[in-house]
Amino acid sequence: MVQNLVLFDKIYNVSNQGKREDIYLRYLKYLKENVKGFSETSIQVKKLRKFDKRFEITITGPEEGFVYNLLKKEIGTVNEFRDIKVGKEYRGSLVDVGKVGFGLFVDCAIVNPHSDVLINLYTLREQLCQGKERSLKQIINAYDFIDHFPVYIKITEKDTINNKLLGEIAPKTLQFYKKILEENIEGVFLSGETKGQFKKIITRKGHFRDIITVKRFGFLENIVLLKEGSDAPGIISHIGNRLTNCKLSAIRPKKIKQIL
Repeated sequence: MVQNLVLFDKIYNVSNQGKREDIYLRYLKYLKENVKGFSETSIQVKKLRKFDKRFEITITGPEEGFVYNLLKKEIGTVNEFRDIKVGKEYRGSLVDVGKVGFGLFVDCAIVNPHSDVLINLYTLREQLCQGKERSLKQIINAYDFIDHFPVYIKITEKDTINNKLLGEIAPKTLQFYKKILEENIEGVFLSGETKGQFKKIITRKGHFRDIITVKRFGFLENIVLLKEGSDAPGIISHIGNRLTNCKLSAIRPKKIKQIL
């Protein structure tokens, strides 16, 4: 029996056919790294879905059920709107940052129908500004939010008539910011390249010694935490020209503290 699975990762950095073929091969390698030890079970990339830019894969073999569940756990998959539960936490990424003034939208791979989760401005103020009356622009600038930035959210309201969802930032993401504020460490968010490729550039440009860790949040999304005293904007300026198809943002405690 063949198992079909649509994975969470969004593939948005494909500019030409050669790049597409390269991404297919690299993504298949990425999948196999997550399921080492199951050589008799085959994983194939079936297609890149045009409407949501996510890979649909097939799994066949004697342990296909186990591999299917492992990939769902490690990488994630799409979520049916009907299955979304109020109070449950979901993995997501920011979309259309700054395009509206009343909040941030989060893509949690929700389909049938497609629905992004709105975190309204009031909630963002309560969670990210200690309740202070800051504009959405001020919040975005302080946290340097850009599209594809990873967040975990909790659903607070579900409107089944209008197919709308409201949410708040989940503790997992809030703890991340608490850590960098308490430890006063900066970070760089990279959108559009894999962890392996980014580490190559960082090493080549002489910044490997500045890194505490590289946290992978998706195939093309990584956050690099820097040692105390390292300057995120400086590193971005130094490596940015080597990552022409990527977007980078600086996570800086001192900027965040200005709106608290």
